[in-house]
Amino acid sequence: MEYIWVITTFLLIFMFIILVFYHLYYRMNIKHITRQLKEIMNIDTNQLLTVTAKQRDITEMVNQLNNLIRDVRLSRIGIKRLNRDFRQSIINISHDLRTPLTTASGYVQMLQAGAADEEQQEYLAIVLERQNMVRTLLEQLFEYVRIESGEISYEHVPMDAKKVLMDTLVMYYDDFYKKGEEPTVHFPEKPCVIRGDEQGVKRIFSNILFNAIVYGKGEYCFEIQESKGNYIFTFSNLSEPMTRDDLDCIFERFYTKDKSRNKKTTGLGLTIARKITRQLNGTIEAFYSNGKFSISALFPKV
Repeated sequence: MEYIWVITTFLLIFMFIILVFYHLYYRMNIKHITRQLKEIMNIDTNQLLTVTAKQRDITEMVNQLNNLIRDVRLSRIGIKRLNRDFRQSIINISHDLRTPLTTASGYVQMLQAGAADEEQQEYLAIVLERQNMVRTLLEQLFEYVRIESGEISYEHVPMDAKKVLMDTLVMYYDDFYKKGEEPTVHFPEKPCVIRGDEQGVKRIFSNILFNAIVYGKGEYCFEIQESKGNYIFTFSNLSEPMTRDDLDCIFERFYTKDKSRNKKTTGLGLTIARKITRQLNGTIEAFYSNGKFSISALFPKV
């Protein structure tokens, strides 16, 4: 009996050891697969999952995961191809329509010069305005696609953003004058040096100012503040009531608060402003409080 008890004990210990080793191998396989999945998700590679120990259930799971990885890769390739074709189509359309639009605008201007009737002048002015809107849409589509595809790169060099904003404001002086508005400006006396690209920053400010002119209802105020190692450029004006959803979507492409077919913007200006701001390591946000709409662009100071 004692001999049987020893044999039984030995067999139990042996089975326990086998179970422990099996469990360790199982865990080792799971950790190995998890590590591989993280690498595959984080880098662009053709690598597939492998197993360190042959366990039927683990091997079957890995085979299914590898099939899923192949499907995801094929989907990514298809999406990249569609995006590339879309960008190229936009570029081709922009090129194809620019010349006839320019020609048509020239003829409309000639008709305006020769039209004596005030009603004809008014109609021709409307036609010219619509043509300019289409041209602006094409130009912004073209710029947006180039930014998305990485064709436009921006420098990161020390520059005076205050001077760029002042120069941009001068460009819109006539627009504010026609609205009977004189913006309030609060700028520091010293230069506001950030690390960026002069043309890129100018585009950001220009798009924000244009949006303010189109949708703003008055009391324009532009200011620059220094806070925690950053310069904050804030553009504010009276506005129609805005909801949280409006603020969440304001920087999305093709979004405009004006849902009518007579909208005066393309819905790309603020989208482009946000993309350039992010490329220059800045942030941009929209706010609405007490009847005033504000956009703030923040850049680290040098």
